[in-house]
Amino acid sequence: MCTSNAKLSKAMDQVLEDGMQIVKWLFLTGVDLIALRIFRWSEDSQLEKKLTDSTSGETHDWTNIPAPRVIKTPDDYELQNPVRSVSPEILTEKEVRNTLMAWVRHKLHYKNELARKMEIKEIIPSIIFYYVLDTFIEQRALKFSCQQSPILGAALPPNKKLKAWEVQCFPVKYFQDETKYFHMPNSDKKGMCISCYGRGLVLCATCWGSGEITCQKASSSERGGMLSQCPVCTANNTTDCERCAAIGHIQCLRCGGMGKVWYFTNLKVEYVTQRRDKLIAEEDFPTSILQKDHGMVIYDRTSELVTPISTCTEEEVNLASQLLVQESHFSWPDSRILQQKHTLTAIPVNKVLFTWEDLSGRFWIYGTKRQIYFKNYPLKKSWWP
Repeated sequence: MCTSNAKLSKAMDQVLEDGMQIVKWLFLTGVDLIALRIFRWSEDSQLEKKLTDSTSGETHDWTNIPAPRVIKTPDDYELQNPVRSVSPEILTEKEVRNTLMAWVRHKLHYKNELARKMEIKEIIPSIIFYYVLDTFIEQRALKFSCQQSPILGAALPPNKKLKAWEVQCFPVKYFQDETKYFHMPNSDKKGMCISCYGRGLVLCATCWGSGEITCQKASSSERGGMLSQCPVCTANNTTDCERCAAIGHIQCLRCGGMGKVWYFTNLKVEYVTQRRDKLIAEEDFPTSILQKDHGMVIYDRTSELVTPISTCTEEEVNLASQLLVQESHFSWPDSRILQQKHTLTAIPVNKVLFTWEDLSGRFWIYGTKRQIYFKNYPLKKSWWP
């Protein structure tokens, strides 16, 4: 029993002695546990890539700066230039049949028997309205960044710090998305590198500061089961770390070994076009096939702040315009509206109801070029004669 206690006490003393040696080594090298964690982070494989561009960073690294409130008054253009009235295009039975036959001729495997012999029961003309509102906005965000060398170029105006929205910046073209980056004037300041705590060195991520790594050529089997010694590590299974030259530390990538970096505030200016649209059509019409060029523009206005449409003969268009324009004033509270434009397109549509033999169906002729939408056309040519 006494012998066991003595062995346990001796083991405990050895553990304490080893622990003290580790603490002593950390103290002598000037490394603490928090620093170890930071050193490990600083040696992340992505750090070198990020340091190549001072403007890089994830989305959450940027802090959006709300735009100053400016009261704008919409113009009265819509009242002076009301929406142009438009009437549905009414097709005759002959025009419907000829249009369908021309469509069938362009289909490789369709027969024109239905187009020639169908009985047209009804032609229902209507108009589809496509309303589009584009809002061109400006967004600004700040990020705290650093680099090894001081910021080049003169800061204008000198000795004065500007706010994010005081920096002059203009888009190349309205309704064209783009992003620009700036160093905020007079925001640069030299300070200690946060990656290496001003030491200029960080732990080597390959050997974790030991200067040694496991040798991959420690031993090899030969004839007769004999083992040959490794000429690199002499069979003790470790070899010098090539990355840090067995020192255990490497130069800090962030400060380049200087221990200090230049901190500055980075400004990002984004110009974005936000689109909202509304299609007013019959419920059974396949709106997914429509495009803007299928109709004619009956209203088009570009202004710093547009007025909702209120003079369209289709009341649903007026309601949609009013709703979307009002939403645009509050949808991006941190942004500044630079310009808006909205258009209204009228697309003529004729819905055709027909019968042929024991089949009853419908198809649509739509657009200014009289395009056809006929789902599951019943007559198709056989692949074999």
